[in-house]
Amino acid sequence: MDLEGLRDVVVQRDIAAAFVPYADDEAFVEHLRASVQENLAALRAFLSGTLALEEIRLDRPLNFGNVQAQLRIPQSSLQRSYRVGFVAMWEAWMRAVWSSARERGVPRDEAVAAVLGITQRIFAYQDHVAYQVAEEFSRTEEALGRSRRQVRQGLVRGLLGDDPQVPTPADRVTIGYDLDWHHLAVLLPACAEADAERLLGRLRAATHVPQSLVHAVDLASTVLWLGRPVAWQPADLAEVTSVLGGSGLTVCISEPAEGVGGLRQSFRQVQAIERVRSASPSSDAPPLLSYQDVALEILLLHDPALARAFVRKELGPLAEGSLEAARLRETLEVSYRLASHVATAELLAVHEHTVRNRLQKTEQLLGHPLAERRTEVQVALRLHRLVMPATAG
Repeated sequence: MDLEGLRDVVVQRDIAAAFVPYADDEAFVEHLRASVQENLAALRAFLSGTLALEEIRLDRPLNFGNVQAQLRIPQSSLQRSYRVGFVAMWEAWMRAVWSSARERGVPRDEAVAAVLGITQRIFAYQDHVAYQVAEEFSRTEEALGRSRRQVRQGLVRGLLGDDPQVPTPADRVTIGYDLDWHHLAVLLPACAEADAERLLGRLRAATHVPQSLVHAVDLASTVLWLGRPVAWQPADLAEVTSVLGGSGLTVCISEPAEGVGGLRQSFRQVQAIERVRSASPSSDAPPLLSYQDVALEILLLHDPALARAFVRKELGPLAEGSLEAARLRETLEVSYRLASHVATAELLAVHEHTVRNRLQKTEQLLGHPLAERRTEVQVALRLHRLVMPATAG
């Protein structure tokens, strides 16, 4: 049996049947893949008679049941994933049995008996394993149900949802963070909750922020809120940025916002920042981005097709994916920013005449002087990195 190929089939069917909201969560999918892989290996050993049912000890499937409980995935989804997954396994083994029977000329009655025997063993294994996983899920779910942390996570999730819940006075006490203060959201898109909490300790010690709130967005990313009773000042924001910039992590920082509505707004902002960062070529995206850094891109990327049309219209041949077009765009962008041929040449490490020649070529391709439609061209240059195909070569 091609266990890796069968594993991928089972994973795809499980996601489609039970875990659609987590299809793009790489950490979750990896937990699922590891669980299926171990199940397949143990099932093959059981079918071949090298492992007795009572000897089966599984780590990854039990761990995956624990993960699902932590994410508050209903046990019905867990059970459905096992039914769907084992049907896929059964189908694969049945095809293998029939194929082998045909190749060897096995009598039909003997082949049917083999199918029946393997079917019984597959579903005996399923019952044995699914029971263990369900037990682990229930134990974890019960423990988490008593955990204030999980209750708080649920309340915060309710505040941030598409149909936000209004927090009661009791909810506010459980959350333990003043929702009416001035908030600054910090998204750590590649940092699990435990690591984010360690960073938060250093951050609060350095900046003296009086309150904070931690929320796990998924298994691999976390958002922090830093709260103050008064408005954030530029010096306060610079201090936070300094600490986060030295962390070595990928960071998205919102604008300050006040009250429950501000908490939601700041979360939407860091999500939008991360979408822009993810769309940028890795070499262009700095590890720390604030909302003001990419506010224009966020606004214009609400309609990517319209953004691409805008780029093509404003840049014309400069929008092409060739290396020459990329050099001309880079030269034009630096020239706009520095407003000096000499400074542009120094930054790009080329001769001043090279800069002049490139800008003349750029002007020809644009079809108008560089001083005309300068704002539109600068916007198009910024958008090009996000919405156009990568440069060839």
